[in-house]
Amino acid sequence: MMNGVVNPTLTGTVRQPSRLLFYGVVMVSGFAGLGYQMLWTKMLAVALGHEILAVLAVVAAFFVGLSLGAFVFSERLRRSTNPAAWYIAMELVIALWALLMMAILPDFNSWIAHWIGAEPSHWRHWSIAFFSSLLLLLPATLAMGATLPAMERLCVARYHARESVAVLYANNTAGAVLGTLLTTFLLIPWLGHSHTVILLAIANVFCATTTLLWYRQSVSPAEAPRSEHQYRLTHRHLLLVLFLTGFLGIGYEILMVRLLSQVLENTVYTFASVLAVYLLGVTIGAAVYHHRQGALKPGDDHWNIWLTRLLLCIGLSMLTGIAALYASERIYPAITQTGNAILGELVVAASVFLLPTFFMGALFSHLVQRAAIRTGLGIALGVNTLGAALAPFCVGVLLLPALGAKPVLGLLLSAYLLCLPSARNALKYIPVIIMAAALLWWAPPLRFISIAADSKVLQYRDGVMAAVAVVEDSNGHRHLKVNNHFTMGGTATRFSDHRQSHLPLLLHGAPRSALYLGLGTGISFEAARFYPGLETTGVDLIPETLDMMPWFGVNPEAMNWEPKPRLLAADARRFVLADQQQYDVIIGEIFHPSRDGAGSLYTLEQFAAIRERLTSEGIFAQWLPLFQLDLETLQTIIRTFMQVYPDAQLHLGHFSLQQPILCLVGAKRNLRFDANWLVNRVFDPTLQQELVRERLNSDLALFGGYLAGAETLHAYVGDGPINSDDHPVVTYSAPHFVYSDPAPPAHRLQQLLDQLQPTAQSLLHTTSDNREFSEQLQHYWQARNLFLQAGIDVKPNDTISNLVTQTREPLLKALSISPQFEPAYRALMGSAQAMYEVDRYQSYQLLSDLVQTAPERKEAAQLRYRLFGN
Repeated sequence: MMNGVVNPTLTGTVRQPSRLLFYGVVMVSGFAGLGYQMLWTKMLAVALGHEILAVLAVVAAFFVGLSLGAFVFSERLRRSTNPAAWYIAMELVIALWALLMMAILPDFNSWIAHWIGAEPSHWRHWSIAFFSSLLLLLPATLAMGATLPAMERLCVARYHARESVAVLYANNTAGAVLGTLLTTFLLIPWLGHSHTVILLAIANVFCATTTLLWYRQSVSPAEAPRSEHQYRLTHRHLLLVLFLTGFLGIGYEILMVRLLSQVLENTVYTFASVLAVYLLGVTIGAAVYHHRQGALKPGDDHWNIWLTRLLLCIGLSMLTGIAALYASERIYPAITQTGNAILGELVVAASVFLLPTFFMGALFSHLVQRAAIRTGLGIALGVNTLGAALAPFCVGVLLLPALGAKPVLGLLLSAYLLCLPSARNALKYIPVIIMAAALLWWAPPLRFISIAADSKVLQYRDGVMAAVAVVEDSNGHRHLKVNNHFTMGGTATRFSDHRQSHLPLLLHGAPRSALYLGLGTGISFEAARFYPGLETTGVDLIPETLDMMPWFGVNPEAMNWEPKPRLLAADARRFVLADQQQYDVIIGEIFHPSRDGAGSLYTLEQFAAIRERLTSEGIFAQWLPLFQLDLETLQTIIRTFMQVYPDAQLHLGHFSLQQPILCLVGAKRNLRFDANWLVNRVFDPTLQQELVRERLNSDLALFGGYLAGAETLHAYVGDGPINSDDHPVVTYSAPHFVYSDPAPPAHRLQQLLDQLQPTAQSLLHTTSDNREFSEQLQHYWQARNLFLQAGIDVKPNDTISNLVTQTREPLLKALSISPQFEPAYRALMGSAQAMYEVDRYQSYQLLSDLVQTAPERKEAAQLRYRLFGN
């Protein structure tokens, strides 16, 4: 085949169809295959979980299915006199099974989640995820694994193209590039999962129909191939090299994607961009190899020379990719400043992946072209894909957490030595290998942590899910950073974090059990210890965050915390489906909406599953970061939430303009409250002291953040899309926020306040006892809005004189409306004390205004007397 010798059994007088059309079919097939892989991985994660074990188990199951398909059908395709029939059958099987899976998946996800259980061992979780995915996908993946070998046989039969593998592979992978980009950027956001599956099935039917219409079999029966059972060492070495290069290529991808996650935005578009660049490099490499294939001289020696050159080029280009990774911390911000963050991600991905994958594509074509002659293309693909199937688990789960990124890269580079055609070749390049090892050894750690010059890293860990760091700033505050981009709270936000626990627990009134979905630093979770007898369960996707909690003063084993909480490293979606316990309060912590996978925590199905875990009197509180959300995405989440909790409420977590947070509250019952809510429910002295610290020690403070009830929220969100597993609107809309240059969060809060007018009737029971409190609340909310509006245009670093000039009148007005509005009184007191050092007359006047506006409060008069003597 390599020398262009035509097999007489494959000749015949045929009317050859357009070769471009045939290559188009090959490309469309690749488009559909990659689209399915991305879709099925996401659809199965609902029940199997987003834990790395489950994700990689699904990826491995997909690859193993492809490998089995290539193995099983290899000999049949080699002997077939009608490869077109086989190819048509494969495409139709893929289409039919893809459509059938749409009906199977809902029941499968429900069943498999319960089978895995809420707290499975690692082995049980991986085994069930792998084997169930393998069996579920097997009909389709078996057929997919055989499509490229069938195409190669069809191409040989129709065009007598003995060097067809590289060009077929290039076209098929080019289709996969399009599948990655179109599926992620267009089809799923526009059509949703089910309709995208239907479109991909139509693509399969197009491939089958086009092949049927254009192909006419008129060749002689194929000669049975020579038996290859008496393999020479070269055959075995060829298969070993195919296996290793499959393993090493995907291993490099897994490792570099993990490292890039510390630089790029980690949205659903980030992974698609990186994968598209990876596949594009492979495509170009295979295409160039096909174009230059005629220059390859006959004979094993020349073939081995090219093998050696390609292997060395891969090693050297991987080093350039590592160098580009170090530079990416400067490249990416420089490009994103132009306003195109996705372009920045593509450029960074290209600098890291394009050159190595170019040579990987050429190497694969070089290997598989020969293997197709000796063992059949199916065997070659099967061996290579089997190596690829093992890489994610070995590299991502075992090697990276155990050794760190640099040593694993060194191992991957060194392993390419095993692929050299002879030991003599390996010895010749020992100096080059030593230089490469020295470069890696002396290179800085592959850790990307953006911190200020006066901050320091206290702890860092490359975990199975993410790179986690504890950073301490110049003020002594500690912050938890995940993959460099996501700050998951810290000691500076303890006030806010504790309120995220207290608000839902106090709204319930008498909770006996609570479930936290998401832990981060554990500071929010830690506030639950102030509630006597409260049984708490905390779930977080990233195992390393549990180990980092003591850095933030959260150590359940060492603290006076009874009963001891239950902490689990698990996916929130899977846990809620699998758990059988019911809870009085369930708290969905703040999730970064733009992060790939976070959008599934705001779906209709997730909210409904949580409702099933609530007791009859239970409430569910979902916290939302307004500082990371545009209002359109916020409306989608609220609209979805209200499909499950029609009597929902919206509360403001605190009065911060820099990082405003919202709390959606829902229950199985209508949520209504009464005056003296706290007095009648909070009796524990320790909890009372904690509420004083958190400024939640009054009913006005507790309900003061109330923004809207069901009727107002319905009017606000109107009609629009629902975020569901089938149509994941948030997953694909939220990233636009981080890719854009949004207005300050205070402006979005202002818009929200303008459109939401809370009424006491939607919050309180309509009784005579609540009438006076209702009026107080209405005044409190008016004062709150004035207070927040006063701070919107304040410059943080402005002088105290300008700050007082801007805020004095609106804050005094807020106090005149609601003398109990503590934040305004406290802010004016602070301003008066600060003004004393700058302008004593203005300080005196401000204190006098405070005394006059809120005469029942004594603090202003006392401060005036202490400073001025009257």
